[in-house]
Amino acid sequence: MTVNPPSYDPNTMPQSFTYQSTDTSSRPSNATTTSFSTTTNSYSTTFPYSSHVQEPAKFKVLIVGAGIGGLMLGYCLERCGIEYVILERMGRHQVAKSAIQLTANTLLAIEQMGLLPEVMRIAKPVSCVTLRKHNMTVVGKLDTLYCKERYGYHSLVVKRTEFIEILIKRMGSHRIQWNRKVLEVVNGNAGVQCRCANNHVEQGDIIVGADGAHSAVRQNLYRSLQGKNVLPKSDTEDLKFTQNAVMGMTNPLDLNMYPAVGARFTECNIIIGKESPYTMWINSTAGNRINWCVTGPLLTPDKTKQNFAVSEFGPEAVEAVCDLIHDLKIPFGGTLGDLIMKTPKECITKVLVEEKHYKTWHYGRTVLIGEAVHKFASFSGQGAEQAILDAICLVNLLHKLNTYELHEITKAFEAYQEERLPVTKAAVQVSGQVANLLNSQGFSSEFKRKIVFNLPNWVRTSSVDKMQVRPTLDFLPKIEDRGSRSIKSAYSIKSF
Repeated sequence: MTVNPPSYDPNTMPQSFTYQSTDTSSRPSNATTTSFSTTTNSYSTTFPYSSHVQEPAKFKVLIVGAGIGGLMLGYCLERCGIEYVILERMGRHQVAKSAIQLTANTLLAIEQMGLLPEVMRIAKPVSCVTLRKHNMTVVGKLDTLYCKERYGYHSLVVKRTEFIEILIKRMGSHRIQWNRKVLEVVNGNAGVQCRCANNHVEQGDIIVGADGAHSAVRQNLYRSLQGKNVLPKSDTEDLKFTQNAVMGMTNPLDLNMYPAVGARFTECNIIIGKESPYTMWINSTAGNRINWCVTGPLLTPDKTKQNFAVSEFGPEAVEAVCDLIHDLKIPFGGTLGDLIMKTPKECITKVLVEEKHYKTWHYGRTVLIGEAVHKFASFSGQGAEQAILDAICLVNLLHKLNTYELHEITKAFEAYQEERLPVTKAAVQVSGQVANLLNSQGFSSEFKRKIVFNLPNWVRTSSVDKMQVRPTLDFLPKIEDRGSRSIKSAYSIKSF
């Protein structure tokens, strides 16, 4: 959805809001601040650029949320030389409870930013995805080793917290303001103001909501649009709840007991329950750990408690769920209970598996990225990667701005939504279909799974080829795309 920018009256802004632009002295010393002269294509027909790219406009970006999307956007802005600050409602980052997947679609840009050596130290490449029955019998296997030759990189499993630590270290922890819970966002022609719960006020030119599925920035924006009767009805509906999930990550394991954990490659295992409608996702990670996740309605232990499935999941709920899945067999030998005993309690969490794709991504000086506009199932491997792709797309557009006037910012936001919305919408739909295939029971579902996991190689690679984009950052030196398979990236549009 594209909405015409509002006609704000600066006189209606709070008197305390006096916008201050950022001068070049406030930019990081290692930022790229030299003039840019290069030939570039436009991102879209909505926002045609001149072929002469100038130094980024002097403006400040407020990023709400210090998750992967917000931090990646911050680091890209750091390299671009654009001033920014990250506001995070938590007091610190939580301990690792899950891993993320990175593929060639994001690894090319990660290498371009000089992050790949650090990422490889905390990553484990994926050799295959194996579907198993409850007794560990193999139903089918999807090989992924071909990705290195075809797309330039192996698919990687990376511990979320360690990846976040890399980004924070590179940009500097001073860039993040902790304990900043956003209460109100005020847009104006001169800039945007963000008011936090502790009476802190931050001002900038634009605000980016990277604060997750229950985004405060999105809720604030949508309330405003509802008042103007311009918000699509679907955007007012709740996230689609599909099932519960419990996940965790073990401490480093004894390789004498779990020798497969020490292998160079990891095998991503999906185990389908026989009678109980559950699905287990389990794989090894760097550091000799195992990342595990179990999804399904069996995670509601007391059916008389109607609100259990949507309640706050504290330690008691987590312990009750772990008791239910304690005896499930695992491909590493033994049972899941053995791994639960080797997983610190603070590294186990019970969450809702929710999905949704929103139609409204921006308005005024507010724009949304990551799970604030597209929520994937936690086990889909899409959430972190799509958030990074959002950040790359958005910062490339911001870099090309020569002015921070509202009408120019709106054009950039329109181009961002035009590029990313169709891609993420399709990804959410595919994620939901895969989740339904893997979590459903019965002969028909078993038959479909067997077909999917035993397709000819050319069929598998053809479908993956269509998902390749592999964008890079326009303001950094170009890097060779080592993939043998050329791509028609959604990020390479027409020249003007």
